[in-house]
Parts: sequence; structure tokens; C-alpha cells
Amino acid sequence: MRQLNTKLFELKFQNKNWNNSKRKLLILEGRSTTTQLLTMLDDFYTQLQDNKSIDVIYIDFSKAFDSVPIEILLRKLSNIGITGKIYQFIKEFLTGRSFRVKIENDFSDNFPISSGVPQGSVLGPLLFIIFINDLPKIFSGSINVKMYADDIKLYVAHNNDNTRDILVHDLKELEKWSLSNGLTISNEKCLAIYLGKNNTKKDYYINNNDVAKCNVARDLGVYIDDKLSFNYHIDSIIKKTYRQIYLILKIFKIRDLKNLVFIYKTYIRPHLEYATQVWSGALNTQNSTRLERVQKYYTRQIFRRCGLVPKTYKDRLTVCNIDELSRRRGLADLYMAYNIMNSQTSLNPNKYFIFARSKRKPFMLQNKRYKNIGKNNFFIRIINPWNKLPKEFLGIKTIKTFKNHLKKKSP
Repeated sequence: MRQLNTKLFELKFQNKNWNNSKRKLLILEGRSTTTQLLTMLDDFYTQLQDNKSIDVIYIDFSKAFDSVPIEILLRKLSNIGITGKIYQFIKEFLTGRSFRVKIENDFSDNFPISSGVPQGSVLGPLLFIIFINDLPKIFSGSINVKMYADDIKLYVAHNNDNTRDILVHDLKELEKWSLSNGLTISNEKCLAIYLGKNNTKKDYYINNNDVAKCNVARDLGVYIDDKLSFNYHIDSIIKKTYRQIYLILKIFKIRDLKNLVFIYKTYIRPHLEYATQVWSGALNTQNSTRLERVQKYYTRQIFRRCGLVPKTYKDRLTVCNIDELSRRRGLADLYMAYNIMNSQTSLNPNKYFIFARSKRKPFMLQNKRYKNIGKNNFFIRIINPWNKLPKEFLGIKTIKTFKNHLKKKSP
């Protein structure tokens, strides 16, 4: 109960006192892992369409949250205008902490904690974001920087020319920043991935260590491969989901269909649907079938367990009140497009969409030119499904109402 009260107090404090400082930070409401990946993939597809190559460097800080020097963090809080009682509260929240080690019934002496933001707390992640908020300022304007908490990546588009030297320079600047801010770059966990069929794969170094070259990198929960096929990601989530189905059906002995469907929706299906807007454009028929097969398998197993009469897959979906995964991916695309166009995300809709300004359909989108891999870009492939929506859908004011209308619409 004490821990719960502490978290509630932190949350209330954050909501009440932080709004005035948000504008000074590189954090915005409406930003998510999916929207960041979408903007990055939009960059990739655009540059690859122009026959450019792209070098991406993934940065990993060793024990980032535990290593933040408290004195430096407090100074940065002051620099962004957090003073007075708010500053004093955070200072007392961070300082004066200690830890001890327990072995069986024996305890060590107490040791003071001089670094780190409390993990598992409400304020911890926000304090870490404030700590690294000045990091993008050290990089050149020609380098793309994407940050999400402690997930950081740099990338540059080039024609196998000296443009890549800017990235080399910025990696040196990153070394200096990490040294002066008390964070250690985990050299063995930093990765380089190279996009573009003619990419000559330049060597990069951090702290005089080679940055490992790889064909696949895990980025905010999605495996990005150098062909942008997402085959590795599909393989990964299918294997993970089958393992989870096996364990869940082994652990839970219940024979109630309603509860088994609830378990599926809560613990299994989310793995198959995380960030689908990012990778579903690259799905081929084979991978789409493999994904659907997971749901077919689970529904068949729970029908057998509950002693129900065998039915076709579509009949099982009707009884369980579940849609096909392919349909849900299409709906997820439309939900995301709606949120972007109605400023429910941090993305500027005018940057990613061209509005036709049709009197008949005020939110109708103009087609964009693309070739080859560009067809997989979310901001291109969503145009036709969006424009096919009935006129009355486009004036809906809330995402909840929009979802309800789409679900009622026949597949």
C-alpha cells in the first residue's frame, strides 16, 4: 500500500507541476514507439527510392538509468527552469538514498547511492529524458537522430561518399558527451545496419572499437532488417506466440471458452499486433497466412478443450467474437491515419500527407509517386484505403466513434 501511495503521489506531482516545462523538452504527448518507427521508415523508403544508401548506428548506454549522476541531473533541471519547491522536491526524491545487501538473514552496511534515477517509479523515466534532452544538440544537422528514452539511433543517407564522414564526426561528439555526462557507451551492444543494395558498408568506431555490422537490429520492439522485408520479425513473433500458447494452455486448466478468449486477447494477440502499421506493408501472402495460422491454431485448441463441436475457422471467430488478424491490421492502419490527421499524435499531418481539399471529401488524400519499395511506406499505402471510406466517416470527431463506425462496417 505504501508503494502504491508513493506512485500515486509521484503521478499527481508530475501531472500538476510538469506542464510548464514540457515545451522545453524533447518529449511530446502523442509520441509512441510506433509513430517514431513510422517516421524513421518514411525516411528510409524516401531515400531508398532516390537510390541512396543509408547507414544506421544503434547506440546503447550501459545501465543507463542506474548511471545518471544525480548532481548533473539536478543542474540540468535547473537549466530548463525547474526551481523552487518543485526542484527541492525532486532533489530530496533523488538524494539521501542508500542500499544494503541481504544474504540469508545477514545484512551489509548501508551504502550511499550517488547515481541513478529510481527504476519502477513514475518520475524516473521522465527524469532520464530530461538528462539526455541536450544530446541531440551536439549532432550535425545532416544527421538524423531518433531518441526514445534510452533507445538512440543515428542515421545518414548517402551515395557512398564523404557524407558518411559527418556521422563519423558525430560519433566522436557522442563519445565526448557521454564522458562529460557520466554515461558509459556499451561498445559491444552498439550496432550498424546498412540499407541500400549498393551500400559499401563503411566501418564505424566508438571509443576506438569497431561498431558491429549486422543484418538485423531490434528497434523499439521491432526487428529491422537490411532489406526492410521484416521476415525476421515475423519469424520471431510467430515463434514467441506459439511458445506462449503452449505455456498458457499448460498452466491454465480452465475449460471456459469466454475466459480462454480473454486470455488470448490479453496475453497472446498483442504480440502478433504490436506496431503492425510499421511492418504490415511488407507482408507477403505467405507471412500473412502464417500469422493467421497462429490464431487458427489457438481457436481450434480451445474449442477442443471446451468440448465444443468442431467448426470452420470463420465459425470459430464468430463464436469467439474475434476478427481475422488481416482485418485487424487494416483497421489499425486506419486508426493510426485518423489519429495523425486529427493531431492525436506528435506527427504533423501536413508533413506526411497531401490533402486534396475536395469539397465532397474534405480529408481526401492525394496519391504520391512511388516506386518499388516505396509501396510499403505506411504514408503511401494508407491513401487508397482511406479514400475509400464513406464521406461521413471523415468528419467524425473522436477516435472512439471512428472505431465503432469501422467495426460496424462490413469487412
